[in-house]
Amino acid sequence: MHAILHFILSVIISASISDALPAFLRERSGKKCAKIISRALLCIICLFPIIPDFVPSFIISFALFILYIAAFYKSSPARMAALCSLFFSIIGSWSFFTISWLDILTSYRLGTIFQLVVMVLIIALCVTYFSIFRDYMRRFIDKSALDSLTEATWGYAAFIALCPPLLILMLVSNPPVHLTLTILMTLFSMCASTAMFPLLYQAGKSARLAEENSKLKERTEYYQEVENQQLSFRKFKHDLMNQFTVIATYLDLGENDKAIEYFKKLGTEFASLTKTFTDNTLINAVLNSKYQMAHIQGIDMKIKVDVHSLDLDETELCTLIANALDNAIEANPPDKLIQAELTENGSIFTFICQNRYIGEIRQAPDGSFITHKRDSRNHGLGVNNIKDAVRNMGGTVIITTDDLIFKVTASIPLRGKNGR
Repeated sequence: MHAILHFILSVIISASISDALPAFLRERSGKKCAKIISRALLCIICLFPIIPDFVPSFIISFALFILYIAAFYKSSPARMAALCSLFFSIIGSWSFFTISWLDILTSYRLGTIFQLVVMVLIIALCVTYFSIFRDYMRRFIDKSALDSLTEATWGYAAFIALCPPLLILMLVSNPPVHLTLTILMTLFSMCASTAMFPLLYQAGKSARLAEENSKLKERTEYYQEVENQQLSFRKFKHDLMNQFTVIATYLDLGENDKAIEYFKKLGTEFASLTKTFTDNTLINAVLNSKYQMAHIQGIDMKIKVDVHSLDLDETELCTLIANALDNAIEANPPDKLIQAELTENGSIFTFICQNRYIGEIRQAPDGSFITHKRDSRNHGLGVNNIKDAVRNMGGTVIITTDDLIFKVTASIPLRGKNGR
């Protein structure tokens, strides 16, 4: 009878956890047989008892769950660590709670009817808890919000999520004498773990909102740049008749050399106002803005554009282009040259930006680049912004640093030309 109770609870727990995990982690295989094996193995892990006064049972159960997560799911290390701790605290709490009750029922040799009543109440409590748990998953799980959380945030979450499992470990190593205390502490562990999910949801929403605000600010700046360029052009046009008057005066006086020199100066000024790289107004504004920025710093920016109508998110595309060119300008290439290329080849849009650099390129263990600036909190984000923008457009990006050349190559499928 006790074995039946343990089995029923394990099935309920494993089924609920199996349904919740894909909302947080990517499955390594989407095949039906892999999902069946995954559910069966998780049920076996839940069946593994966490026994009071026997710490190895807790350690083995936790280790088995970590191996299970690593075998069937994938994500960043910090994210996997946080979710391993959160979900195992629920599994461990229920396992310890169940085994503690079974020990009491066995020790006191209570009547069969009374044991059945207690078992039904425990199952009812389990069903109630996981009904609430499933409702939490529906209300507070948003993949896009969770994906907005940084590795640092997931690291903090992993640290906090370790507290409930440590509480269970403390209960296992030194079980309370009174059953009431055991019940309260295990329920507290379950509730603390469950409460982490809406916190992660809110943190993810805040991070996503901040990201959207940042993109909106960038887009506003790009449109402002368009307006500034148009204003400069209108001012130049308004003053054009005055310029022609000066040239006519030089010609009337026979000072042809001065007229030619003035023409050259006028042509240079006109060329510096705006360049037409593409028919896309927003992208053209970004390219002009970065071109002028490079020109002021004495850097020659060669931009090749061979694209037509791009069916891509303009904000993400401008984020890609602007951050890549900003990084190249900030690098202050020793040969004072930056090369950028925007091409459309069939159903693929390709963006390439490269520049020479001097010094050392520093990279973190996860492959991200580390800024040399002191204010690392607000700098060194350009590459991450590039990767995020390309990922959001469904493309891939390759960054190389061979032969002292920093090169960004992004390939993005065009939605209107490949059935996307």
